[in-house]
Amino acid sequence: MVEENLYRIVEVSLKRGGDRRDVGIMTVRQALELPDVPSLEYTHPELNSRTGNRFLTRDQLEAYACS
Repeated sequence: MVEENLYRIVEVSLKRGGDRRDVGIMTVRQALELPDVPSLEYTHPELNSRTGNRFLTRDQLEAYACS
């Protein structure tokens, strides 16, 4: 994993049907330490925007951390 990518900030949300509940704001490292819950979504660490459906899955976040 690329060390500097682990310290970028993401917002974590829990998606249930059409609703989205905020879990918190944390680093990529902290987000990846959360339990593997399929309904968790993460904002993109570089785009950092909730608009335009720019949410990542856990696998996409892990791939970002390794790039």
